Amino acid sequence: MELRRAIVDGVRIQMTSGTHVLLLRDAEEARYLPIPIGPNEASAIAYHLQGIAPERPLTHDIALRAIRALGATLREVRITEVRDETFRARMVMLASNSEEAELDARPSDAVALALRADAPIFIATDLLSAEGIVPEAAEEERLSLFRDFVNSLEAEEPPPTR
Repeated sequence: MELRRAIVDGVRIQMTSGTHVLLLRDAEEARYLPIPIGPNEASAIAYHLQGIAPERPLTHDIALRAIRALGATLREVRITEVRDETFRARMVMLASNSEEAELDARPSDAVALALRADAPIFIATDLLSAEGIVPEAAEEERLSLFRDFVNSLEAEEPPPTR
């Protein structure tokens, strides 16, 4: 299976349906892979990307601590296919004795762990070809300008409640 390195572009909410979407970008091309995910996983990924440390550890933080406590590491994550309208991922683990194991996982959980473990994320090229989106140049430029504008805004404090 041929793989391409992926970069987590962020988590978005699809306005029409309210669905959370994990947006992965091919590191070599302007091609994106949108993956619908649950709100809890979206929050876990978004918190990490924004550098927000919750007061108590999230499930993915605990899972990574357990993996490390057992002397293992998360070597990489592979987003491999869509089967029955569900995206599939594999987590490649390396045990302390250098034995490798692959675990089936939801892409959202695998990506949340990979971000915390600083492990690379890959997408199967067949999957990118079938499900990937290449934005039009004009659309990408508008999105870039909009991202710059949003990133330049300062957050306002909400008014106090009484």
